[in-house]
Amino acid sequence: MARSGLSEWLLERFSDAGAQEAEVFTVEGTTLELQVREGKLERISQAQTGGMGIRTIVGRKLSFVYTSDFSRSSLDGVVKKAVALAQQATPDEFNQLPVDKPRRVIMDIFDPELRSISTKRKIEYLKEMEAAALAYDKAVKKVDGTNYFEYWGRVEVANTHGLVYTYNASTCGVNVDAVAEKDGGMETGSAGWNTRHFNKIPAPAVLGREAAGKAVALLGAGPVASQRVPVVFSPDAGFTLLASLSQALQGDNVNKKVSFLGERLGEKIGSDLVTIHSNGRLPEGPASIPVDAEGVATTDLVLFDKGVLKNFAYDYSSALRARTKSTGNAVRGDYRNVPGIGMSNYYLEKGAQKPDDIIKSTQNGLYAMKMSGWWMGISPASQEFSSAVSGRWIRNGELAEPVSRITIASTLPEMLAGIDAVADDLEFRNPLRVPTYRVREMSLSGATEDKK
Repeated sequence: MARSGLSEWLLERFSDAGAQEAEVFTVEGTTLELQVREGKLERISQAQTGGMGIRTIVGRKLSFVYTSDFSRSSLDGVVKKAVALAQQATPDEFNQLPVDKPRRVIMDIFDPELRSISTKRKIEYLKEMEAAALAYDKAVKKVDGTNYFEYWGRVEVANTHGLVYTYNASTCGVNVDAVAEKDGGMETGSAGWNTRHFNKIPAPAVLGREAAGKAVALLGAGPVASQRVPVVFSPDAGFTLLASLSQALQGDNVNKKVSFLGERLGEKIGSDLVTIHSNGRLPEGPASIPVDAEGVATTDLVLFDKGVLKNFAYDYSSALRARTKSTGNAVRGDYRNVPGIGMSNYYLEKGAQKPDDIIKSTQNGLYAMKMSGWWMGISPASQEFSSAVSGRWIRNGELAEPVSRITIASTLPEMLAGIDAVADDLEFRNPLRVPTYRVREMSLSGATEDKK
């Protein structure tokens, strides 16, 4: 685990070498990956990971280096290299590091039992999940792998302003992909769960049946006629709206004037049912952490409140440029990456209706289950939304035949304003999640003739 006192020693070396500011981001941990196919363990991988990402500032000129060698003799060389690189960089008045020291908080983000749970038990979980998917329906011909992933370790952020914050964290997750076939057609269905604690993962049969059920429900799907209809988004499909908004909500894009939302702070854009959070302190949230990747305290950042655009997400540098405060949204892929802006437990607040009631109140429309291609063309400047979709047709308030080979389209502001029903089925099974919701009307492109 993290070497006690090593970051502080290294920061002293940077100060002695002439750095005005320096930051050490340290990660050390263990990963385990498992895959089961056809009842047999197909892959197992376990690895120790760790290293330091180091930002150095000399005269407002910044450099970034990283290393996986924790020996002090090696780190002496890293100090010299980092300072030399910073001296050659272009100065920027906003090259600064956080000064405030966050308060210590207790968060339930580490599972002390994870390491003691045997690998055999985790493999058996995957086998049971696969078996449940195959037993769901005779149309389920195979399972394209069941997977398990876990990580546990320690993160430390320290800088020359005296900020030192260390925390332990764990994460584990499973997923299963089922394949159903009928009359020459094939459909897939997936289910998964990510959490901090192994005992929070649902029973394997629950996820296995869920994946198989999604695949079977789409067998025999075909197109419908082009028209404008209400669209009810399942959680598996509806996350695409938030994902498409993410870049436009990032403070660095607002600063660059490339966000279509940049001039709309304080405006009512969505319906009263639209409240969107990026919550780094969410209890049992799979992405909850006490501080962000720069050591700034995380928060429950309300981006939209009852349709009103309230906030953008900032890291420290982008907040300085905007003359505001960091929202604690600095993220890194790992120690080899400089921090950027990202969301944490990013979700649409749940409503009061049941998903079935939303469908029952929809006379004629689309129930979207799977989306593809929606990510193409995403940019902070674009308001357009378009995606290929598969799902079920809604007729007279009931789920009818499966549909596919169709495309839905709108703009992001129109979708936000058109949300007229939100269900109560919000589950934090991954860091980006929504409940079932309905958009009042969207354009649907499909067949030239109505086959319904």
